[in-house]
Amino acid sequence: MENRNQFYNLTESEMLDLWKQVMLLETPRRDCAVEWDDGIDLDALLLTHIKQWYAHLLNTAPTNLLPIENLAAQVPINTRNGIVIATTPLQCVRPVEWKLAEWQRSVTEFLDPCSHEAMLQLNEWTRGGACDPAIIDYGFQLVMISTAGTPQLELARCVVRPADGSYQFHSDLLNTIPEWEKELTS
Repeated sequence: MENRNQFYNLTESEMLDLWKQVMLLETPRRDCAVEWDDGIDLDALLLTHIKQWYAHLLNTAPTNLLPIENLAAQVPINTRNGIVIATTPLQCVRPVEWKLAEWQRSVTEFLDPCSHEAMLQLNEWTRGGACDPAIIDYGFQLVMISTAGTPQLELARCVVRPADGSYQFHSDLLNTIPEWEKELTS
């Protein structure tokens, strides 16, 4: 179960401040002013790093450390001959757990289209059914097999990119920032 008490929900400005704090880039003195204009725009550079880091996290970090939403009501589906094609909404970064109403269990492992298991779904005798469903992940579209006349998507939990542009993540991911910076600068 996800512990939401340890989740950050930060604006871009708050994330920039936190990044500087983690990277020890904050100056402790605020009682003087120093100006020069021949250096780099550190904030702009760090914001680029932050956006790259966050995009990488959304694609690769453990799902229990990221924002997840059930987008079932927002997913358009097309059905033909028992094949259900679901187009993921824009805020969906990657699927986590999906289920058609007729299935006895949800799917949490999504098949690569080139895999042997995905090829098995193309044959009516070897494809998964309500007891052992499978989903083929084509990126922005997911292909599922249904035996119902009018299948309904019951669950579509996805890692999402927050619509408001905020940064939402578990505090355990803070320790990845120094390594990310080290990787970018080496």
